[in-house]
Amino acid sequence: MKKKNDNDTERSVTEAHAPEIIQPSEASESLNEADAVFIKESSATASAPSSDRRVRKTKNALKQALGILLKKKSINNISVKELTDLADINRGTFYLHYNDVHDLLDQSEDEVLDELMDTVDKFPANIMRQDPSSFFRELYKLCLKNSDMIHILISENGDIRFLNKLKQITREKCLTDWSENLKNTRLAHFDAYYEFVVGGCLSLIQYWFASGMNETPQELADITAEFLNQSALI
Repeated sequence: MKKKNDNDTERSVTEAHAPEIIQPSEASESLNEADAVFIKESSATASAPSSDRRVRKTKNALKQALGILLKKKSINNISVKELTDLADINRGTFYLHYNDVHDLLDQSEDEVLDELMDTVDKFPANIMRQDPSSFFRELYKLCLKNSDMIHILISENGDIRFLNKLKQITREKCLTDWSENLKNTRLAHFDAYYEFVVGGCLSLIQYWFASGMNETPQELADITAEFLNQSALI
């Protein structure tokens, strides 16, 4: 048998302990895969806010176009084509967000009513009794913020369902959280009295829109609170 010389032994030891050498092409491929994953994840994270902004911009354009058309005709006479043409939005993009024109109107109404609910829930009975104008100030700020849509919804070509939902929200609040503020002498005829008061408030909002909203939300709130105090609802 041939004996290993010292050189063979040294070479074997060196090879056994030598670190694994990765070929340049393998290292490059491994690095590129890691970079690709990182870039993809970073891109997805960065594009999310941008995508949200695009969706909001699209929906706002469609709502503005709907408001313009509702000034001229009823919802039943508005087509998706004329709506998207006016908003300069592709019809395919429209159907990504809404089923039809009625769905756009319903969602727009629900957004306003959700904001109204949030506003109403911030005011318990004691605040309404002590400072009712604070509630109406926030209410009229909401109307100012959504003036284009609300103006249309309570106009001749508006949606009676929106008014009914609005009345129901405030009516339930009056009969539950605000019930202790109601005068006992009014409870027997509450429904009729409530319709009278809400009708007056809606007329005041319509007047405000029609006259160019010259009063500030606070000024209009003071007028409303005075009116309601005199009518003994608060």
